[in-house]
Amino acid sequence: MPKPRKSLFADPYIEIIRRLIERRKTLGITQWDLAKAYGEDQSFISRIERCQRRLDVYEFTVMCRILNVDPGEFLRPVWNAVTVDVPKEGATPPESDASS
Repeated sequence: MPKPRKSLFADPYIEIIRRLIERRKTLGITQWDLAKAYGEDQSFISRIERCQRRLDVYEFTVMCRILNVDPGEFLRPVWNAVTVDVPKEGATPPESDASS
């Protein structure tokens, strides 16, 4: 079974960042303004927006607060687009590869 791609480069992650950028621009907020509200410098926001730095859950929540969006509603389109194979209840987990 192939290993999943790093989420930093996965399409759903990129879509989350794209939507954050879109929201920031819709509100007329610059990277500098967002960084100041967050308590960081502009390069922090730039690295996130260029997918050079991963945005963790807490940081995402703070960004949503600054951008005045509900994190759950904001993620709903991404949640709906992600498909995964969910194990059936009571299914035996696959054997782990001891060599990895």
